[in-house]
Amino acid sequence: MLGVGRVVLLFLCSRRLVLVLAFLLGLALVLLCARPGWALEGGGQWGLLDPAGQGWGVVLFPRPGSGDPSGWRLRLTTHAPGLVLSHHRPLQLDDGLGHIWQLRNRSDELVPQGAAVLPSQSAQFDLDGLLPRPSEALPLHLRVPLDDGAMDLMLGAEPVAALSELPVPASPHAGSAEVLAP
Repeated sequence: MLGVGRVVLLFLCSRRLVLVLAFLLGLALVLLCARPGWALEGGGQWGLLDPAGQGWGVVLFPRPGSGDPSGWRLRLTTHAPGLVLSHHRPLQLDDGLGHIWQLRNRSDELVPQGAAVLPSQSAQFDLDGLLPRPSEALPLHLRVPLDDGAMDLMLGAEPVAALSELPVPASPHAGSAEVLAP
């Protein structure tokens, strides 16, 4: 039979072991999440408001190669009644410091090939040509193409940081985006 002192010593040692293991597990999770690009593996989703206070959804995701050009996509969805997004015109991004990108509209990817109707409140854009990547320190002004004009939106810190961390494509698609200098 073990003495009371030994039982107390074993209890304290096992408690310390549990604390040390919990600390190491927490440290491993922090290091895993701190590696560059960890948040981009599956993309991201954010919400934002337009100047009228109407909600918009922003989704960043990788598109696997399946006949269509592969790479990263940005999908915008308005929750404002009556707004119809253009499925043909490009999305314009502006960092306010002279970089202006025109991103190719890929809304045809929203539905199976040959489908007649595209969702009027969503549009999708090709991010492979977003080169150079925007600075994570600056918000981005988006000029979203509508069927009857355009909507101006500001993209905040989290989605801009995700865009700045996108991997550079191995071979950018010619004409996917155009960088306009002042």
